[in-house]
Amino acid sequence: MSRSKSSQQSSTTNNNINNVLDGGAIKQSFDFAAGVADEAFDSVDNAVVTVENTATKALSVNEEVVDEAFDTYDALASAALNRLTEQNNRSLDTLAGLQGKQASNNFKLLEGIQKTIRNDNTGGVSDFLDTQKVLYGVMGIALLVTAALWGRTRG
Repeated sequence: MSRSKSSQQSSTTNNNINNVLDGGAIKQSFDFAAGVADEAFDSVDNAVVTVENTATKALSVNEEVVDEAFDTYDALASAALNRLTEQNNRSLDTLAGLQGKQASNNFKLLEGIQKTIRNDNTGGVSDFLDTQKVLYGVMGIALLVTAALWGRTRG
């Protein structure tokens, strides 16, 4: 099965042309694929930058919201503590007033108890003597006033 020389030459030329065409098509395919890959990488890079910018903005907004929340909580806690302090101070003032009143009442009660015990021990003579002291004091003042008036009318 031998071929003729012209037929072999035609077949070789066709193979060479096909190989050249196929090589060019392959190169174009690789160039196209490289272009598509570059576009894909650019798109991915853009997507990463967009996600990064979005995340940064979201974190910034969250930071501002958290800062504002803490500031509001701090102001609220301070106001609550101030009001609680004021209320406690008023309560302490009231308690001090009650203690003073109670001390005064206790003093009067003790005086009464002492008087009662003294009266029981002396058979009521101590009250009589206290009354006598007051009576002698009033009589002394009355005598002084009378003497002063008598001295003016004579004088």
